[in-house]
Amino acid sequence: MKLYSKLKPAAALATIVLLTGYAGSVFADDAAVSYLPPVQARPAVPKDPVKAQRKTEQKAERAADRHFATNVRKAIIKAGGVDASHMSVVAKSGAITLEGSVPEAAQIDLAQQHAQQVAGVTGVTNRLSLATAGH
Repeated sequence: MKLYSKLKPAAALATIVLLTGYAGSVFADDAAVSYLPPVQARPAVPKDPVKAQRKTEQKAERAADRHFATNVRKAIIKAGGVDASHMSVVAKSGAITLEGSVPEAAQIDLAQQHAQQVAGVTGVTNRLSLATAGH
């Protein structure tokens, strides 16, 4: 406000009008320049159909492996004698990997035997360990 107090009232008013008018025109110009018409959405066309097919197949294989691993885990639990609460089952094209821990040493071999009896299992890698006290 000190700037305006040194100017004469008419000059101050002219300065305010000039600044306000200039600022308004800057915003108006920006609005006109920044307007873009809406973009029409088009379905994406894959650049390489072979890659897209391979990606779809890999996704389906991973889903099938997860489903198979779930079935093997259920079979181990259903067969009984194994505490599977800290065990994970991973499947890859019929090959099963058992990971985690069990409370008793006998359950390590029993879990592997139950997994091998499931139809479609081509091999079992047993990475189970004995659970330590407190875990």
